[in-house]
Amino acid sequence: MLRRRTTAALCTAAVLSGAIATSGAAAETEPPHRLTASAFAAGADTVTLPTGDQVRVLPGGAFGIAPAAGREHIAFTTVPAADGEGTIVIPGDRADELTAGAEDARRYNVTRLAADGHADAAALSEDDLRTYGALPSDPRAAEDPTLTVVVSDHAGEIPDSGYVYWYDTADPDDSGMLEFDENGVATADLEPGDYLLTHAVWNLGPGDTFSEYVFGISHVTIGDRHTELVLDGARAGLVTAEVERSDAELVSMGANIVAMKDGGGAGVGVFGTSSTDLYLMPETEVPGYELGFWYQPTLASPDGAAEPYQYNLAFTETGGFPLDTSFETYDGKLAAVATDYTGFGVPVEGYTCEYGDRAGGGIGLSMCAVVDTPFPSQRLNLYTATPEIAWDTTVLGGVFDPETEAMSEGFVEEVEDTVFTPGWTERAFPRGPVMAGPGDAYIARTDEGAVLEAAVPLGASLNGEEVVLVGYNGDAELRRDGRLLDSSSGIDPREGFELRVDGAGRYHLTVAGSREQASGPFAFKSFIDWSFDLDPAALEPEQELVLPAVALFAPDVAGGMTPNREQAITLQLMDASGSGIGADAMELEVSYDLEGTWEAVELDVDHTAGTATADLHHPEDAEYVSVRTTATDTAGTEVEQTTIWSYGLS
Repeated sequence: MLRRRTTAALCTAAVLSGAIATSGAAAETEPPHRLTASAFAAGADTVTLPTGDQVRVLPGGAFGIAPAAGREHIAFTTVPAADGEGTIVIPGDRADELTAGAEDARRYNVTRLAADGHADAAALSEDDLRTYGALPSDPRAAEDPTLTVVVSDHAGEIPDSGYVYWYDTADPDDSGMLEFDENGVATADLEPGDYLLTHAVWNLGPGDTFSEYVFGISHVTIGDRHTELVLDGARAGLVTAEVERSDAELVSMGANIVAMKDGGGAGVGVFGTSSTDLYLMPETEVPGYELGFWYQPTLASPDGAAEPYQYNLAFTETGGFPLDTSFETYDGKLAAVATDYTGFGVPVEGYTCEYGDRAGGGIGLSMCAVVDTPFPSQRLNLYTATPEIAWDTTVLGGVFDPETEAMSEGFVEEVEDTVFTPGWTERAFPRGPVMAGPGDAYIARTDEGAVLEAAVPLGASLNGEEVVLVGYNGDAELRRDGRLLDSSSGIDPREGFELRVDGAGRYHLTVAGSREQASGPFAFKSFIDWSFDLDPAALEPEQELVLPAVALFAPDVAGGMTPNREQAITLQLMDASGSGIGADAMELEVSYDLEGTWEAVELDVDHTAGTATADLHHPEDAEYVSVRTTATDTAGTEVEQTTIWSYGLS
């Protein structure tokens, strides 16, 4: 066998075929991104693998990879669990142990672990893991081979490790992995037909770094006679990226190739570091499939640079692979975004993840490098700026547990599908003001009866952004016609809760909580209450309940502060999808003390649009603005919000 054979096609990118095969169909049925609920709740979810590496499940669904100290050179891949439930994230240096059964792959099923609230995978018992899917089973043996595959690295030598994964194009669920011997030869006993092959070979450097990685996609037809396929790595082209700034250093790189048809397909890719020389095999004809290519290198200024910058580049191609894999770009072709990571007035730790992919349908790995980003700080971000590339940006800042690295208190923001244009611009994270946000809710039917499932952010800013505060200690209470039905206490309502419903009537849902001010003083107390008519029996299963909230728009607020004592603001009644809805009534009060002194504000209301405008005149000695709003939508749902210190006055 090869010196470091990885038998289940796992090390750095192996069974990405499986992940991609499901992602195309999922994209067609995935619900729209929501401003509240699980998408935001996932923003701070962090799972520590048994290796000490951390995987952060980001709001858009991508994985943020944060290797443990001393393991920055390790590459990773994602593999769908054998039962189709969850994604297993495999550090490249543990693939052999996992495939041999020396380690339990269920401890790497990050999506299931995060969904169940498990932060430390190594600490779980066997009982905790029993419902989790493990790795796909080993492929069929080749007793009477009809296919032989011979592989070599870029130097024409036998590689340290590698794999070939095959798919029957007539039945893609019929698939398997070819195991190589010490001569780089693998065989399989396949029935006559057409087969799609994804393949990669690699060599290892010091510390199990990937010194070389060669990957490609091929096609073979098995007939009555034996078929031999030679995958000669010497024919592969080096994949590189050159930028204008000569001192730029490669931070990370991801690359992926796919063969897609009918919303599914297969692929292979790698997420690695500057230690790896990446080679792409030449394109071959794959009948019935469309090929795609994605490459995302991240380069940055040297540590300690007086004016830090970061290149966020993405190169893609559909309908085939690029003939020239030596990419280059110039600053004048990029979007130069002077980014102010303001925070909310208190210095805290944080990180960012940038993921760029094909607009309207991704090709990439859905992985991004976690980049340490303190608040406050500034950085010039340079992005690939073409109509074909859309960027997802994740920003987190706050107080992190020193052992688990989970964020106990802070803020998270996800900016999705940004298509940049070349040129200079500015933006800041976060802005504020902060108020309770719309509720994401529906009625679920269980064996014990119907329940209201909801997630409510007690601190959210929709002022040209989607920011949610993390770390509330809150309570939720549900009444019908004045009678208490159910309650839940000691929760952060943004993470979700369940309350029992009973019969038709006028319901009141009250959610309130407080938070420490370790990451900023704003919205340290927050309250929201809805009153609505509901007949649970009349709803379709998991039919959405519209629990709107009033959002406050103030362009002059950044970092939670405004310098203006005379301030124009706009209110918008919004649902959980971020859409504005009509309002039969809307009122606003403000307070500048903690004594409960409230002042009514005159509004100019557009009932059809659900908006209102106002001019605020803040006292000269005021430091913070507390906000109370009431509104009624056109369906008769009433909502009242109270936020103590929604924003500040500088």
